[in-house]
Amino acid sequence: PAKLGTCCYRMIISYDGSAYKGWQLQPRAPTIQAVIEHALSTILREPREKLGVGAAGRTDAGVHARGQVVQFYSDHPELHTQRLGYRLNALLPVDVRVVDVRRTAPDFNVTCSARAKTYRYMIDLGEEHDPCAFRHRMHHPKPLDLETMRLAAAVLVGTHDFTQFSNNGEDLRKRNPVKTLTKLDLIQQGRDLILEVQGSGFLYKMVRHLTGALVAVGEGKLSVGEISRRLELGGSQMPGLGGKYRGYNVAPAKGLFMWEVSYPPEVDDPDRLLYPHLPHDEYGRLLDTLSDEEANWE
Repeated sequence: PAKLGTCCYRMIISYDGSAYKGWQLQPRAPTIQAVIEHALSTILREPREKLGVGAAGRTDAGVHARGQVVQFYSDHPELHTQRLGYRLNALLPVDVRVVDVRRTAPDFNVTCSARAKTYRYMIDLGEEHDPCAFRHRMHHPKPLDLETMRLAAAVLVGTHDFTQFSNNGEDLRKRNPVKTLTKLDLIQQGRDLILEVQGSGFLYKMVRHLTGALVAVGEGKLSVGEISRRLELGGSQMPGLGGKYRGYNVAPAKGLFMWEVSYPPEVDDPDRLLYPHLPHDEYGRLLDTLSDEEANWE
């Protein structure tokens, strides 16, 4: 942490991801991280190496956010956080907004300190797509059996190996595929169907896979029993082995929103260490990388 600023902050940001290649920096491609780092560096006059910008979730190309959380460091201990938000918004593109800025505990970790993440997937059920919302909805004009979809959603809630509902690259399979979903609700609001998913963590494109699978259930192409079978199958075989069709289409990125990231209130106390049992430097920053197990909140 020697290169990082001595004080830790977090921001809640909102963005329309339509024009971006996702959160993470990419050469010669517009990303959310790039515009955030540029604005912070310009205002704080600190290089990106000192800022150490990170996000609670690395949203994919075309994915949006209502409540993405961004962590950064600075050598300025007394930043006027409200004024900083105003100044950032004056520099940022109109499709990226800072909603809130606050100082955090010195050993705060934007990913590991989170208790839960909530995503929403938006589906337009109208006969014709809504031209005012098509950038943020998947259009599905055919009827869906919502009752059966809710039965399948109930099967997915809980702790499972979600390998069969994720992308299948070997490098991605190194991550622990066992995740806990605490909520998977289907909410109908007029012509919109909203899938709200809450959990402790997610595999790559997992929410879009789950959405696609539930839509296939609603169409009668997959059964609730087949959803259960795939959970039981877990990581015993590669998902989509040999390019085989899984029985559903992965939902497009444009309907997905990172909605909220929940943290315990103590993360916003700059005078408190969140992980006193771990080694820290003189500024309270962790000396070693924090693992999910070490960060578990009771």
